Amino acid sequence: MLVLSVTGVFLCVTPSGCSKDKQEIRVAGSTTIRPFMKRVSDYYAEKGDLDIRITSGGSMKGIVSLIAGQCDIAMCSSPIPDRLRIDARSKGINIKSFAFAHDMIVPIVHPSNPINNLTLGQLRDIYTGAIESWSGLGGRPDFIETVTRSSSSGTAEVWKNVILPSNALKIGGVVESSNSGVLAYVAEHPDAIGYVSFAILNHEVKPLSINGVPPTVNSAKQGKYPILRPLYLYVDEDNLSYDVKSLIVFVLSARGQQVVSQCGLIPRDALK
Repeated sequence: MLVLSVTGVFLCVTPSGCSKDKQEIRVAGSTTIRPFMKRVSDYYAEKGDLDIRITSGGSMKGIVSLIAGQCDIAMCSSPIPDRLRIDARSKGINIKSFAFAHDMIVPIVHPSNPINNLTLGQLRDIYTGAIESWSGLGGRPDFIETVTRSSSSGTAEVWKNVILPSNALKIGGVVESSNSGVLAYVAEHPDAIGYVSFAILNHEVKPLSINGVPPTVNSAKQGKYPILRPLYLYVDEDNLSYDVKSLIVFVLSARGQQVVSQCGLIPRDALK
């Protein structure tokens, strides 16, 4: 099981004045986190005092944008890789993380596929090419079509670390740039297998159990689901505006954590 320790962080925010013009915050990165940040953005739009501009394209792109000073907050669905942290330090950027939620990465197949459960070992063999047919797993005698995420994806980073820690991904699989792209492809191809954020699941695909553990909020809260990860907001600690601090405080607040649940994610303090 993937175990990632998160240390709680408390921010103290002091208003800089009684009134101010509407400010803009640039947020970039994870397609997994984007729906949550969009709902947060809508909340602030109703208040009328903050404009949150969101671009996605993958967690790693968000971190690169933060290092380049092109965004104020990077959405990331994995811990920042060492290569990017080293790059940030070399440029004098002091990156700080805020873990605000948890999410499961769920293997999915077409609803017509008779398979309901796979082990971590079977997933590894599928994605390395050691198992090429569904018949090797008790399914149909059809070739398995693997779907994965692009290298900019935090979801792909976590999947690789858990499923393929020391193995190479098979050549020839389908590569999608977003959770929704993986879901759409698997929904249209009966022999495909992919992986997506729990929050994006719908009736068009079948989620699989792993090691006999179903992807449910309860199994996640009990720490039983094998691919469970924190979700992060990253900032440049030395370049934090009052508005960015306020936004982080909101996300970590009780109201922000309600939005986490409403988006199908698991609140940061909900795990046993």
